[in-house]
Amino acid sequence: MHYAKIMQHVSALPEAQRNAVFLVYVEGFTYQEAAETLSVPIGTIMSRLATARAKIAQVVHTPPPAKEKQY
Repeated sequence: MHYAKIMQHVSALPEAQRNAVFLVYVEGFTYQEAAETLSVPIGTIMSRLATARAKIAQVVHTPPPAKEKQY
């Protein structure tokens, strides 16, 4: 999967998940630093990241729909 495609999927995430992904994976914040920056509990950061990873993995690993056979 190309970088642009991954970024497209990240951009499509809800804002709360997108912010958590950006702070942790792009800026290199620890979970605690991200939690403090966003004023949320660390468990919320963990949940948002897990949900974001699952959504992106689902999109990346889902095969394109099969074409119907024309008779």
